[in-house]
Amino acid sequence: MAAASAVLLGLAGGIFGGMFGVGGGLVMVPVMVLLMSVPQHRAHATSLAAIVASSAAAVTPLAVAGKVHWGVAAILLLGAVVGASVGAGAIARVSEIWLARAFVVLVLVAAARMLLQGADAPPGSGLAGGIGLLEGCGLALVGLAAGSVASMLGVGGGIVFVPALVTLFGFAQHEAQATSLAVIVPTAAVAAWVHARAGRVDWPKAIGLGAGGLAGGALGAWSALAVDGLILRRLFAVILVAMAYRMLRKARPHLPVAI
Repeated sequence: MAAASAVLLGLAGGIFGGMFGVGGGLVMVPVMVLLMSVPQHRAHATSLAAIVASSAAAVTPLAVAGKVHWGVAAILLLGAVVGASVGAGAIARVSEIWLARAFVVLVLVAAARMLLQGADAPPGSGLAGGIGLLEGCGLALVGLAAGSVASMLGVGGGIVFVPALVTLFGFAQHEAQATSLAVIVPTAAVAAWVHARAGRVDWPKAIGLGAGGLAGGALGAWSALAVDGLILRRLFAVILVAMAYRMLRKARPHLPVAI
């Protein structure tokens, strides 16, 4: 029964991740913590191991459809790796509450821009003129920000990558999500390896989640390809607002409880 639950949860997380170009951990972690009684850190580690499978399955049909910008993905990945190291080193010196509040503001601004922006950009319009020095530096900074925020606050890089590619670099929604997934696969793999060495991954659950994620990721990606880019962008903006609400709750100072 536990194995079946893990497969079904992985299926749901994979569909969500493949549909919107983000890690399925937004679905898997809360369910594991609240319904399966998995400790928070172990849930994150186990989810990352499963995301490797689900994101790889999701990015495959998108890559076949020519939606991944591999050069952009490589620069984002480089920035994200550096950002994750910076975030890990700075986590003890930066107030998580104020960092979360700043992140909420940025997410809400990105959501508003995505909601108010007009028709979806034509395919291939993102960085159509090539990646010059200025564009490369901008992409590296986006990766740096995503890696730092992910490391310090435990949010997926796709929540940063997708709106940045759409609103700052003119990417079509499908291509932004596909490129985000291409970055998430190696990022999740490295993070999962680190957690596994520390003994945090629940491998029986991770295998079940990954099995469901393989089917869910592919299904989510095929579904995304069938949805109009403008509709997909607006749905993603709603997800950003939900993420901002979650982070805002996290950013509230812990008040003493009267007994």
